[in-house]
Amino acid sequence: MNLDDFGTVAAAASRRRRRAPAWVGSKAPAVGGRWVRLGRRTYYGARRETRQRLPAGLYTLERDHEGDVIFERRDLEVDALVRFPGSIADQLLREIEAFWSLAPAFAEHGFLHRRGYLLYGPHGCGKSSIVRQVIHDVVQRDGVVLVCGAPAVLTRGLVVLRRIEPVRPVVCVLEDIDAIVAAHGDEELLSLLDGESQVDHVLNLATTNYPEQLDRRFVARPRRFDRVVRIDAADEHTRRSYLVTKLPGADAAELERWVVATEGLSLAALAEAVISVRCLGNAFEETIALLRRMSTGRASSREFAAGAGFAAPGRP
Repeated sequence: MNLDDFGTVAAAASRRRRRAPAWVGSKAPAVGGRWVRLGRRTYYGARRETRQRLPAGLYTLERDHEGDVIFERRDLEVDALVRFPGSIADQLLREIEAFWSLAPAFAEHGFLHRRGYLLYGPHGCGKSSIVRQVIHDVVQRDGVVLVCGAPAVLTRGLVVLRRIEPVRPVVCVLEDIDAIVAAHGDEELLSLLDGESQVDHVLNLATTNYPEQLDRRFVARPRRFDRVVRIDAADEHTRRSYLVTKLPGADAAELERWVVATEGLSLAALAEAVISVRCLGNAFEETIALLRRMSTGRASSREFAAGAGFAAPGRP
């Protein structure tokens, strides 16, 4: 049997050059590539570039429709970072920086090279600033930062990362850990912190404004969180260090005026004071008074309910 047995139409068709569908070229790798294994006997050619290392940076994680973990790199755009020599924050940062070089000491004593820090304190006191400094440092060390959305996804992501890159420095950030527990429960988070999927060369860094909402299994259990550190409002030394950086050109009297007037305010409030006065041109005294009202007051819908035609619950 040959092509002539199918008649002239088939023969003519064979002489026409058929063009492959567009999707064929779009999924074909350019040159080289790798095979992806699906099962014992099944493979397919990788359709995209493969890498042996993730680029250093900050990543969020999610699962695709097949349950695989997707790592998405995020931009690191923050205000200029300020260190406060001699402060609790500076001591903490120095300890974390030293941690990365101590893997041999951990191994010598039979411990995984991992550490956990829980930072707590009022809003705006500098917890997030410490987190950003740690992120900046580990990225400079060619490390990877993973932000915890769902603990189960982060746990799976760590397993995947360690399978491909066993010794890469990794920081897991759990901001507002009380909200993570409320959304996903204690067990998922406990599994992440000390379950069967523990991994090496990892720093867990968590923050909360409400430590009393956390079970003692988190706040009183070393090797889950080895240090539970209170971060208070900026003291005089810290405020002075911050304002020297943010008020270039201010003379000694002006700087002292700012340091005294901002006593008791958070670092976030100090940042807003500089922006309001120096960037937006608002009056100094009015700005400080407004920030103090914000720090002690609390907005409520009762302020406008009656005027907007609403009645308080239970009232006609």
